[in-house]
Amino acid sequence: MILEASQAMSLPSLHKQPAWFGTVMGTGAIAILFNLQADGFDSTFLEVIAIVLLWIASLVAIVLWPRYLKRLRSRHELHEEVGDPNHGAMLATLPAGLLVLAIGWGSIGPKTLPTGVALWIAGILVVLGAFVSIGFSAYWASTISRREVGLERVNGGWLIPVVMNLLAPIAVVPFVLQFPEHAAPLLAVGFGFLGIGALLFLAIFALLVIRIATQVPLPSAMAPSLWIPLAPAGVFGVALIRLTQAAQETNFVGEDAVFIAAAVASMGIGFGIWWAIFAFVDLRRSHTHGGIPFHLGWWGFVFPVAAMALSISLVDQLIDSADIVAVLASTIAIGVWGYVTFRTIIAVVRHRAEV
Repeated sequence: MILEASQAMSLPSLHKQPAWFGTVMGTGAIAILFNLQADGFDSTFLEVIAIVLLWIASLVAIVLWPRYLKRLRSRHELHEEVGDPNHGAMLATLPAGLLVLAIGWGSIGPKTLPTGVALWIAGILVVLGAFVSIGFSAYWASTISRREVGLERVNGGWLIPVVMNLLAPIAVVPFVLQFPEHAAPLLAVGFGFLGIGALLFLAIFALLVIRIATQVPLPSAMAPSLWIPLAPAGVFGVALIRLTQAAQETNFVGEDAVFIAAAVASMGIGFGIWWAIFAFVDLRRSHTHGGIPFHLGWWGFVFPVAAMALSISLVDQLIDSADIVAVLASTIAIGVWGYVTFRTIIAVVRHRAEV
C-alpha cells in the first residue's frame, strides 16, 4: 500500500509543464557531445551533425521563450509555481538551457559562423544565463525554505536550480582563450561558479539521499529526477578540466594541473556510474509497478546521461585510453536522446489532436 500510494502525483498539462527547456538542454548537450567526438576522431560527418543539432536546439529555444516570458505577467502565480516542490525547480531548465547554448555557440559556433559573430551570440547567452541562474537559484531556495515542505517532497529535480551554475565555467572558457589579457578575472568567475554549483550540490544531494533512505519510494512520475545527480558528476569534471586547460593555455598553471583535473573528473565518473546503476534498479522497480507516465521530466534522463558521456569522452582523450568506452557512453546518450525526442514529438502531436 505504501508503494502504491507513492505512485500518485498530478502532472500539469503538456503545454504548462515547466520543463520544456529541458529539450534545449538535452539537444544542446548531444550537439556538444558530437562536436567533442568529431574533434577526437577528426570526423567532418560528426561535426556537421553537431552543427545541425546546435541550430535545432537554438531554434527550439526561440520557439519556447514566450512560454516562460508569459509567466512574468502574474508574479503571484509565478511565485506559487516556483514554490511547488514537485515542479517549481524545473523552471531552472530555462537558464540552464541558455548556458548549454552558450557552450555550444562558443565551441561549435565558430564552425558555422564567423568566430566574432559566434562569440557575440555565446557572450549574450552566457551573461543572460549566468545572471538568471544566480537569481533564480537564490529565489527558488528562499521560496522553498519559507514553506513547510516535508522530506518526502524532496526529489532529484531540486538539484537543477543549484547545479546549473556548473555550466557557466565551461561557457566562459572560449572567452579566456580568445581574450588572454583578461584571463585572470574570467578564470576567477569560472571557478567562482564552480564553487557555487559544487557546494550547493553537496547540500541538496545530502537531502536527496536522506529522503531516499528514510521515506517511501519516489512516485513513478518522478523517477527521471533520480538520474539528475549524474549531471553534476559529469559537468563538474568537464568544467574543471576545461578551466584548467584554459589556465594552462594562458600560463597560469602547468601541464600537471590538467592531469590532476582529469583525476578529479574520473572520481566524478566513478560516482556517476555507481549512481546510474542504483537509479536503473529503481527505474526497473517503477516500471514493474505500473510504468512511468511520459511527461517532459523525461528529459531528466537525457542531459545527465549526456553529461556523463561528455566527461568520459574528455577524460578518454586526455589519457589516451581505449576509445570503445567513450564511444559506448556516447552511443547510450544519443540513444536516450533519440528515444525521448521521439516520445516528445508523439506527445505533442497527440496533444494537438485532442485540442
